[in-house]
Amino acid sequence: MESVKGTVNRVELVGWAGAEPEQRFLPSGIAVCSFRVATRRPGGRNEAGERLYETDWTTIEAWDKLGERCAHTLHKGSRVRVVGSLQTRSWEDRESGQKRFKTVVRAEDVMYLDARQEPHDEAEAAEEAVEVVEDLPF
Repeated sequence: MESVKGTVNRVELVGWAGAEPEQRFLPSGIAVCSFRVATRRPGGRNEAGERLYETDWTTIEAWDKLGERCAHTLHKGSRVRVVGSLQTRSWEDRESGQKRFKTVVRAEDVMYLDARQEPHDEAEAAEEAVEVVEDLPF
């Protein structure tokens, strides 16, 4: 990852894919694959003093060959490690005229952490993802 004169823009996430990846191709033929990753972090505490956790959903974009690989091998419920950088885009909303922003992680590397290699049912994977995210040990 290249730094620019005294700055660092690096993101590393380990979590679960929350939906099937969406792939599209630019007019130039370059693939872009988008998916969301669920991660958890400590929140507050409940009335009994037990730690509560919050789930964050981060949009990931993988480009070119990495995007094609993600589109073909990543599934809802897959456990992944994503390394990349933050990118923020802005545009003017056509309906309201207000300026809108979207921040994504542009993936430079995606590592699949699932021990399971054989293909499995999408509904089963979705249920596993929900169970895993709800039962995270941290």
